[in-house]
Amino acid sequence: MPCSNCNRYHRRCVVLNGKSQRCGECVRRGAKCDALQASIDDLQDLRLEEERLKFERDTAFEAAMAGLARVRELELRQQELRERGVEMVRRHVESLDESDEAEEKEKEEREEEKRKEKEQAKQGALQATFFDGAGSSENPLGSDFFLDPADPALAAALSAYDPSDPYWQGVGSGTPQTSQGS
Repeated sequence: MPCSNCNRYHRRCVVLNGKSQRCGECVRRGAKCDALQASIDDLQDLRLEEERLKFERDTAFEAAMAGLARVRELELRQQELRERGVEMVRRHVESLDESDEAEEKEKEEREEEKRKEKEQAKQGALQATFFDGAGSSENPLGSDFFLDPADPALAAALSAYDPSDPYWQGVGSGTPQTSQGS
């Protein structure tokens, strides 16, 4: 069997006598020679080293696959967390919208109440001025001049009012006509 140097450079490998441990080419070039050292033990060592490397490669491959599975699991959990976060934000925004709508409705109701109270107060003040001022310097004609809406006789007369009655036919609701020549 040729030594590794002769085998590599395609040289003729010849060991001259049994005393020499190197071939002629390795002696001439001053290189190490393994012509007589390639034994069964060396082949066994190579086979064991190859098996060890194969085992390490398989172990590393399994670890890589486990790592990829772990990465995939973490990606799925991260996606679930994102979806939960989006859902939480959506629900929060909906509740804020509902709260804003309720506050707006309450505000409108309060404003409507205030408007009604102001209107009632205004009417009450107007009625108080209208009826309480009779006979005073503001209303010199007295209370008999104005009709009291609480008067039962007036209420009965108003309920019996019929605009188609001939009595009321001559009374117009428009403005009186004026003559053109003056």
